[in-house]
Amino acid sequence: MAGRILYLDDEQPLVFLMTRMLTHLGHKVSGFTSGKEAVEAFRASPGEFDLILTDMSMPHMSGLEFAQEILKIAPQARVVIATGCIDPNWAEHARASGVREVIEKPNSVGDMSQVVTRLLAAGT
Repeated sequence: MAGRILYLDDEQPLVFLMTRMLTHLGHKVSGFTSGKEAVEAFRASPGEFDLILTDMSMPHMSGLEFAQEILKIAPQARVVIATGCIDPNWAEHARASGVREVIEKPNSVGDMSQVVTRLLAAGT
């Protein structure tokens, strides 16, 4: 299932790689390195995205803060946070805030592809 994805990570090479990979798989991807710019893009067209995928650890705005901003605009948005280390207490707090899932960052492009496919399928 192809989807429209907003992808946020503070590391430009990772945004480039993920955008390219997800586009190659048939998804329409808007990649950002700035939480503020990503929120503005979402605010301009909240209906344009099927999935919002963000890194957790970023300067200026954490993935959870970003998720909370997105969910203020569209409480039904499917927001997923990817992190290098899942703390069960933090993950539960994120879910209580409206985040759909907290996932461990996949180790490969193939793993990320499978995660995105699963997340998009779960929302239909």
